[in-house]
Amino acid sequence: MKRNGRIVSTSLLAMVLVMVLTLSVMSVGAQDPWEGYLVPQNSTGSYGTDTLVELWANVTTDQVWGYQADLYFDTSCVNVTDITYTSAFPNVGWSWNDVGGGRAFVRFYGDRGGSGNLPPGIYHLATATLHGESPTYCVSDLEWQNHLVSDDNGEPIQNSYTDGTFQCAGPQETFSKELVEGWNLISLPLTNTTNMTVANIMSSISSKYDALYRYDASIHSWVALSSSDTMENGVGYFIHMTSAGTWTYSGSAYTAMDIALEPGLNMVGWVNTSADLPDALNSIAGNYRYVAKWNATAQSYEVYVAGAPAAFNDFTMMERGEGYFIVATTNCTLTYP
Repeated sequence: MKRNGRIVSTSLLAMVLVMVLTLSVMSVGAQDPWEGYLVPQNSTGSYGTDTLVELWANVTTDQVWGYQADLYFDTSCVNVTDITYTSAFPNVGWSWNDVGGGRAFVRFYGDRGGSGNLPPGIYHLATATLHGESPTYCVSDLEWQNHLVSDDNGEPIQNSYTDGTFQCAGPQETFSKELVEGWNLISLPLTNTTNMTVANIMSSISSKYDALYRYDASIHSWVALSSSDTMENGVGYFIHMTSAGTWTYSGSAYTAMDIALEPGLNMVGWVNTSADLPDALNSIAGNYRYVAKWNATAQSYEVYVAGAPAAFNDFTMMERGEGYFIVATTNCTLTYP
């Protein structure tokens, strides 16, 4: 009995393993009969200008007769002002819909009419005109909802869409900062929507520094950056200059920050404007011990402690282009304004 029991158990285990492996193999490479996507998926434009983004679909079934899809976006950042269609669907149209709260969507729709079902293939369905709406840098999700695909009997066909984003760059400006020989603690007050790599952002002083670091608060460790790494707004960077130089780069103003802080030491940046303390840190009031900045000339730290007498604080303002250490007492989020 025990032996038979073991045999039965082993057989059942083998059957389960076969089923799991079969399902795993079936899931690998599986795709929906209709997969919609944007080209480019993540697009960039400027305030007051138009950017063209295409809607494509990879169709692997011969049953498609019609489709409908809603693309949602933030109207403070971007607007869809026009849609032009290709010939994949003879009967087409679109509508613009305000849903409130600064959100809207455009509805794409089309059907084959009397042309029969759509053969399998990769199709450019339409081109949307996206208009940059924000005078300062922003990012809007391009989110697909309520997407339907049907056959000529009105029966639904499994489908999916890949979401995207739109970056709107405000008016371009140039930032300059004098860096001394030795260590400097900096941050990025502008966003270069084209190229945020170290090689591009630090190109004006590429021959005058030999080390660039950020601080990873989640593991309490320094991270060295190479020329191909991407720099970010809201992050502080220590740069070691082998000789003094003028750092310059171009972009649109970084005007709003939303940075998660870990308990303990955090190295952050600031926006493209100066702000008085403690008001600049109202979003984390009661959740930090002190703020420190680096005096590059003296190669030493200066400290601000909220609530301390003015005579005890070395500085009273958060400034553009500067990096800062914030010692947080709990998980919190630094937002400004």
